[in-house]
Amino acid sequence: MAKVARQRLDPSRRIELILDATLGLVGTSHFSVVTMRDIALACDVNVALLYHYFSSKDHLIRAVLSRALSIITDDFESRRAAHENDVLGDIGAWFATHAAMAPTMMSRMVKLMSDQAAQPVKDPELDALVQGFYRFERDLTLSTLTVGMARGLYRPVDKDMLARFVGLHLDGIFHAAESRGEIRIPEDIADLRVVLEGQLLA
Repeated sequence: MAKVARQRLDPSRRIELILDATLGLVGTSHFSVVTMRDIALACDVNVALLYHYFSSKDHLIRAVLSRALSIITDDFESRRAAHENDVLGDIGAWFATHAAMAPTMMSRMVKLMSDQAAQPVKDPELDALVQGFYRFERDLTLSTLTVGMARGLYRPVDKDMLARFVGLHLDGIFHAAESRGEIRIPEDIADLRVVLEGQLLA
């Protein structure tokens, strides 16, 4: 039987496929044990092609996380208008992004960030991406709380404490899904929303 010719892809599309496949691998295995050969096999390309696009595995992992973070923040931005009348505003849009992207992007990204945080020696560039993501989350939460209190929508609360509470509990929901084997992320995010509304609107 004649061998089917491999489809020739546009470089930008090829890179997307490589990043998607890599995220799939590091979303199920610690990124330190995933090799460039593993990634090449998952993409059905040779290792040399990976090095044509990415100078090292570290370079590739940074690109994976950077793209994942951009997709998540872009999704959030696309939802903001629909949440203008939501009592939680941008926090509501942020929750919606997490719930919608939980089955694919969010769970894998949280695992990658967790694995990075547990490294005895962290990659400074990867760590900067992770910290930037959490600053973005904290800033949008603080901004929403500040505006809501100024308009009299929310009762006075410790904004810094509540912003940390939201971030920690979102992370906890994803980690619990992994450790407990309970895949109910959207439901748990909905429960977190109820708790938060109770704190702000009581």
